[in-house]
Amino acid sequence: MPLTEHVALVSLTRDISFGSLLRVAAAVQKQLARDFDPIWQIAATVDVFEDLTSMPTDYRPVVVFGDCRELAGRLEFAIGEEQAARLIADFEADRLQGLHLNAFTRQPFALLEASDSWSVTASHEILEMLVDPWGNRLRAAAHPFDPNVRVNYLVEICDPCMTVCYPINGIAVADFYTPRYFDPVHSRGARYSFTGEIEYPQQILPGGYVSWIDTRDSQFYSLAGGSSEPELLLGREELARSGTPLRALADANTRTPMLAAAELRPARSVMAGAAYDAVLEASEGCALATAEAMASLAAELT
Repeated sequence: MPLTEHVALVSLTRDISFGSLLRVAAAVQKQLARDFDPIWQIAATVDVFEDLTSMPTDYRPVVVFGDCRELAGRLEFAIGEEQAARLIADFEADRLQGLHLNAFTRQPFALLEASDSWSVTASHEILEMLVDPWGNRLRAAAHPFDPNVRVNYLVEICDPCMTVCYPINGIAVADFYTPRYFDPVHSRGARYSFTGEIEYPQQILPGGYVSWIDTRDSQFYSLAGGSSEPELLLGREELARSGTPLRALADANTRTPMLAAAELRPARSVMAGAAYDAVLEASEGCALATAEAMASLAAELT
């Protein structure tokens, strides 16, 4: 029986309430158990912790942050004033999002900004952390423009469809591709992403991207949806000198597409309507019925 992975969701900003953190964690937990595990065969839990000190040591933290100075202030007690200042510099240089590795604990962790679309980003980061904890997992498949050339794609299961979301408990979560994404040929009836938005192998939706190492020159490239030319992210010598995970290198590059709330859209398979409002209304009705039942039981006991 495989080990169950554990993810900790922690907020280091006042912009995200503890209640919001719990609701997003519940939605992503349902996504993992119902949608993700049956496809990728990775069992995992998502749990909320008040701060980093209350998190068990074998959990992989996903940390939500807001203003860079607030983040540095919350961490200064642990990392010191000098490293806190460096943290602000990294934030201002837009180098903080994505997967990173903790040099001391050897555990992967992710940082995400408290934006309007943070629930989708949290789902995105958690799913990709589970499939590729170290940010270097590669899969060979055809070059995007030349089927006779094989390249090694970085396994980033949310990036090609990063602008697509679907609701769980009324909370928007990220679409993700399946292992069939790397099939050599299109197969009728195959599922290439959970929502079905990806319709054939290695398709890149508008706003999404893929990245790969070209075996002919050992350089790191990316291709955005709709682009006719790949972008060179890192040359051979730079790549050889770097020990940073490929995923972190891709996320830190200014030419890599980033998830923006304005570009986010629900999958076509999602029924129209205010999903969150419907869930909230149903929850309120259920809560009222439960409260009435408890009051009735209490009256009987007294």
